[in-house]
Amino acid sequence: MSDARTWGLESKCFNPTPPGRIETLRRKQQKRPGMAKYSTPTPPPTLEALERAGWSNAELIWEQIQETAAEAQATGDPNQASELWAGALEVAREHFAPDDPRLASSLLNCALDKRRAGDSLAARALLDEAKAVWSRTDAWIDALRPERRARSSTFHLRLQAKHRGAYDRFSKERYAALRQEAQAFVQACDAEKASKSDRLARWHRERPAGFTDMRKLLGAVLLLADPD
Repeated sequence: MSDARTWGLESKCFNPTPPGRIETLRRKQQKRPGMAKYSTPTPPPTLEALERAGWSNAELIWEQIQETAAEAQATGDPNQASELWAGALEVAREHFAPDDPRLASSLLNCALDKRRAGDSLAARALLDEAKAVWSRTDAWIDALRPERRARSSTFHLRLQAKHRGAYDRFSKERYAALRQEAQAFVQACDAEKASKSDRLARWHRERPAGFTDMRKLLGAVLLLADPD
């Protein structure tokens, strides 16, 4: 079981102040060479905003841990990344459903970390569990709400209202494509043929500003460790 106090999960409601441990790690990372391109500070959400979006404290903390771990790996601090991946898995195991793709992502990150450390048995067990979770994510992904993007003109708003079904289909197709992308990466990791990618940069480019269902799935697909 995770130590809730470590990650700021001792309260059932979100504390707008980032957990001290993550805040300290990010301040440390800001000073590392190359960190500037990953630095995208955003104002903390309010409790009301999270409640309206249907997000929990644990979901936001998991995202923060995963993002900080990815940034640590990208800037050459694998030990810090390893600790964070383990913490994110603890949060996922305790707070996420068994068919949540974010659990699968945490399992995969820890599997790659164990493989990097030479612990092949632990890596295999975690990787097999990650594959099993991804295999049962259909219902979780099917339940995601369609993405509603703000448009810059009245025309686009009217178009979206008039052709809501088309926009819904686009979201479903996008969700399916992300799922396929993640599963392909898991299979490549299983075969030890995965290569590095620009997932962290994509996360910063594509992450929705609001707390949407798309953001949950996107975090599961893009906040993944790079293989060696």
